Amino acid sequence: MNDQQGGTELRGRIKWFNPEKGFGFVSPADGAPDVFLHISALKEAGLQDAPEGSTIHCQVGQGRKGIQVLRVITLDTSTATPRAPNRRPFGGGGGGPRRDHGSHRDDH
Repeated sequence: MNDQQGGTELRGRIKWFNPEKGFGFVSPADGAPDVFLHISALKEAGLQDAPEGSTIHCQVGQGRKGIQVLRVITLDTSTATPRAPNRRPFGGGGGGPRRDHGSHRDDH
């Protein structure tokens, strides 16, 4: 389906997306080459992230460096691959309540 922008509708999955870098790639369901996804297309749809494995329905077209997502129609994150929890190198929580040894009073 084409519209006035010359875009083509595409369905696929998020191959990867890095919100810090502001881009990622979509793997089209039809096996076509990966399509560039810029964070600006997500923000226009009110989104901030596209978790890996999410199903995307979008409009693609020619960008500056090739085919890219022009507009996100829907993003289904229920199919996303769970991300590994970020591990802090030096603990960071857990372990239950701590006792302050200075608060115990054993005078005798």
